[in-house]
Parts: sequence; C-alpha cells; structure tokens
Amino acid sequence: MVFSIVFAGVFYWFYNFTTDKITLRLRSDMRSTLEGAAAGVDVDELMALYAEGERNAEGFSDDPRYQNQLDWFEVVHSIEPRAWLYSGVVGIPDNLRRFGEPAVPPDRLEMVYLVDLWANYDLSKSVRFLESDEPSSRARQVYEQGQLIEESEIYSDRWGSWLSAFAPLRDDEGRIVAVIGLDIEADYVLQVQQAIRDRFLLSFIVTYGILFVLIYVLSGVLTQRLTILTQSAERIALGNYDQDLSVSGQSPFPDEMHTLAQVFQFMINSIRTREQLIRAGKEAEDEMRHALEAERELNELKSRFVSMVSHELRTPLTVIRTSVELLEHYNRIATEDKKREYFLRIRSAIKTMIHLVEDVLTLSKAEAGKLEFCPTLIDLEQFCWDIVDEMQLSGNTGHTIIWSYEGGNPKAYIDRKLLRSILTNLLSNAIKYSANASEIEFKLFCSEQTAKFEIKDYGIGIPLADQPHLFESFHRARNAHTIRGTGLGLAIVQQCVLQHQGKITFVSQEGIGTTFCVTLPRYPTVSPEPELSSDRPSLEKSSEEN
Repeated sequence: MVFSIVFAGVFYWFYNFTTDKITLRLRSDMRSTLEGAAAGVDVDELMALYAEGERNAEGFSDDPRYQNQLDWFEVVHSIEPRAWLYSGVVGIPDNLRRFGEPAVPPDRLEMVYLVDLWANYDLSKSVRFLESDEPSSRARQVYEQGQLIEESEIYSDRWGSWLSAFAPLRDDEGRIVAVIGLDIEADYVLQVQQAIRDRFLLSFIVTYGILFVLIYVLSGVLTQRLTILTQSAERIALGNYDQDLSVSGQSPFPDEMHTLAQVFQFMINSIRTREQLIRAGKEAEDEMRHALEAERELNELKSRFVSMVSHELRTPLTVIRTSVELLEHYNRIATEDKKREYFLRIRSAIKTMIHLVEDVLTLSKAEAGKLEFCPTLIDLEQFCWDIVDEMQLSGNTGHTIIWSYEGGNPKAYIDRKLLRSILTNLLSNAIKYSANASEIEFKLFCSEQTAKFEIKDYGIGIPLADQPHLFESFHRARNAHTIRGTGLGLAIVQQCVLQHQGKITFVSQEGIGTTFCVTLPRYPTVSPEPELSSDRPSLEKSSEEN
C-alpha cells in the first residue's frame, strides 16, 4: 500500500508537470497565431462581404471577397497547420443580417458566421455563410471586453481535441465589428498524456508484480498447507465439490489443519446434496412457470383474436344478410336506385371482410418471416399524391389532407405494396381518430439517403399508458374502443417499415393529436450495390428531364 501511494504521487506530479508544459507551449503558439491572423484580416472587406454578400446553393458565397478572406486563412494555416480559423459578427439579433430565423431570443447576443477555413477541406465541419448560432461564452466576452480570450481547458468532440481562442476585429475607428476564432488541434497533448499513463502503468505493473511475487513466495513457504486448503475452499465456493483434502493431513501428527480438512469434507458432502435438491426443484419450478406463462399468453392472444374477428365480421355480415333479405323480398317493387344501394352495401361489406383477412394474413406472414419485399424504382412524390387523391375521393367525413413535399430527387427503391400499406393505414387512422372536417397534414422529406413521411392529425391522441404497447397486435388504446378498428394496422405498419430497414416513431398527446414519422432508406441493401451506384446519377438526370 505504501508503495502504491508513493508511486501514485510521483505519477501525479510528473503527469501534471508534463501536461502543463505542453499546454503552455500550445497556448503560446495559439495566441501568437491568432494575433497574426487577426492583424492580417481586411476588416473593411469582411464587413462589406457581410453587408452585401449573397449565399450560393451550397450555403457559402461566390463573392470574391469571401475567397480573399479564405485565402488569408489558408496562408495562416500553411504556417500553422494545426490552426483552423473562422470569423463572424456578434450582436443583438435585430441588428444583424443572417440567413433564416434568429438562433436566439431578441434580448440575447447572436453570432452570424461569415468565413470558415473548413470550407476548403471538409464541408461537413464548416459553418455556412450568414449562418446564425448562439455564440460561446468566450466569444461574448471578446465582444464585450474587446480583448483576446482563450478557452480555459482542452475539449474534445467527434472531430478531435482542441484549444480555442477568440480575438476582436476592429474597424478604422477602433470599434469592434466582428470576431475571429481559432481552433488549434491538441491531439498530440492527449497522445503524450496517454503515453505517460501507459509507461507509468507498465512500470507500476512490472514493479508491483515483482514485489507481489516475492511476498507471495515467502508467504507460500510459511503457509503452504493453509494455502492448499484455501484454494480448495475457493473452488468449492465456485461449485467444484470434487476436492481431495487429504493433502492437508500430510503431517504425521494430526493438528488443527487436519481437523479443518475433515470439517470441509463433511461440509462439501452436505452442500452437494442440498444443491442437487435445490437445482431439481428450481428446474421444475422454472419449467412450470414458463409453461403457465406461455399458456396464458396464448389464451390471451386467442381471446383477443376471436373477439376482434367476431366483432369486426359481425357488422359486415349483418349488412350482407340484411341487404340480401331486402333484395329477396322486395326485389320486384324496389327501384333500381334502391337495388344499386343494396349491392353497394354488399360490396362495401365484402371489401371490409377482405381487408380484415388480408391484414391477418399480412401480419401472419411477417411474423413467420415470409413477407415478401420487392423494391422497385418509384416516384415518391407522385405515389404519395395518388394516395392522397385516393383517400380524399373515398372519404365521406369531410377531412382535408394537406399534402406537401420537400427535398430534391423524389425517386427511390421502395416496395410499392408495402409502402401503400404503411401510408393508407396511417392516413386512415389519422382520419378515423380525428373530428369530421378536420385537417390532416401529410409531408414528405427526401434527403440524399432517406425518405421521411410525416402524418399529423389533431384528433383524440394516444394515452401515455398505451403508447409502449401501440405496435402490439390487437392492442387498441383505451380511448378508442368506441371507434371501430382491429388493432392490426400499426402492427402491420411496423412490419412493413422493418422490411424496408427503416424506422417509425411517433409523438402523441391525449386530446391534442398524434404525429407519426416513418423514415425509409432510399436505397435498401437488398438492391444490388453496383446498380445503386450507377442508378443515382441517372435518377438525377431523369428528374431534370421530367
């Protein structure tokens, strides 16, 4: 223990001393680099770019002044490759020019980014021209105090480890009009720290191992018989009862060790017998509990299935029987319009039963792993519009479906049949659980890799207690029992989404409404990879031609 404490103290001192020296050197480099970078910025040109520059399609700017600023940052980066520079304007939101809405409330400071060196290297790391954001505490201090300020600690993110500093940019009259920031890579500080930890850990293990071996050998010589008995006790504790404890009685004269060995032997026999009895009883109990649980779940599922089928089939069968009887008894005196009405009722009832049977079969195939997935290239925008048109024409409740589309190329490899099942089920639920003549919002967002479908209603919502069970077969929310339904729709939707390797989420509040969001990959892995890579450019081309 004394050795460990001394070793830990030496490690702590050396570790902190080395880290402090490296960090001080890195901070010195960072400060001098930032001061030089700030001195070389053409502030008038930067502010003119801020006041007059325009964004291009990628979120940056084609303005020559933007490129001039980037060129200067590139010069600094060539001198200090660890440094990454960016600039921005800090102020009250009402006084700033930006792209989009303010990122902060009107009474707080906001930062509008102008130029970022990452634009020349990695667009995913770069902030966009006129992009709005909440400034860091150090950036606010620079704006308020007018002096260079550094971050107090090294911080890490997904792109590495950094030290940061900010400096003010002043115009010809000495006013602070902008802020320049510098992030300098500090990975090698962490690497040195890790090397120190590794070396000290290795030294500690070697030294401590030697010391431990010496103590162990000495103690083993002195307590050999006790060690053998202790090791046997440890193996017994792990359940290994096949131990020969006769070695403990090697002395020609019986002593306490010999007596202790006999007690251990008796204890082993007793424990073995009791454990065998307990294990047998436990196995029988587990088997019985599992059997009862499986039987209970099966009976509950059968009961729910029979209840659902009998309830959902009773109404259409009653309609069919009533309509057939009316046609049978009043066929001669009924008008053609009445006969047509009876036939339409029969067709509607048959369609309802067919839809129920198809839902049960679809769910059965999905649970058996036999649900077919055949993605083909379709135009999602047109497909969704057809679904909306179909739902509007077939609806008789006066609901309005507000359809919108955002994104680029709407074409994707999707299973047409499964997607139709997803959208019709979600839209039908939104209509079913909303007040008559209310609005349903249906949105499609297409990114490069995914297509996201969002369906929002302002209906009865889903109680919080029912939300964890929403996708279970035959489950219906407690506030929906007065509305006809099978409890299969969302279970089928989930299976169809899983076939696409997508995901489905929802947000709901009882009495307020529900929003379902389905995200599907535009290029699922079941499609051949070479075809996908070659088809993507052609998709863009066909979109432009259309």
